[in-house]
Amino acid sequence: RFEQAEGSIRWVRSERGPWTAPAEIVRAWAAIRKEVGLDTSVVPYALRHSSIVRGIRAGLPLRLVAALHDTSVAMIERHYGLWITDGLEELAARAVVPLVPALA
Repeated sequence: RFEQAEGSIRWVRSERGPWTAPAEIVRAWAAIRKEVGLDTSVVPYALRHSSIVRGIRAGLPLRLVAALHDTSVAMIERHYGLWITDGLEELAARAVVPLVPALA
């Protein structure tokens, strides 16, 4: 659970647990949208996709990404398979020891 600090758009964790009703986020989300100039068509759920992809691309274990987003590894694999492949390629590329020095 989160609370919005007075006079701020920042959310502060007050206790752990899922949102229990969509209405809990309405006022906070409206303030955030207004502050950053987002169109009313942008919904909080849109951020979930971005967050999942960032977690995959950062090399987080899929079990952790799934747990952080209250979903299953199977759903992550089914819907984000392309990002998993790309993420693995990026991880492998970062792990390669270059045979020649990088050009400056």
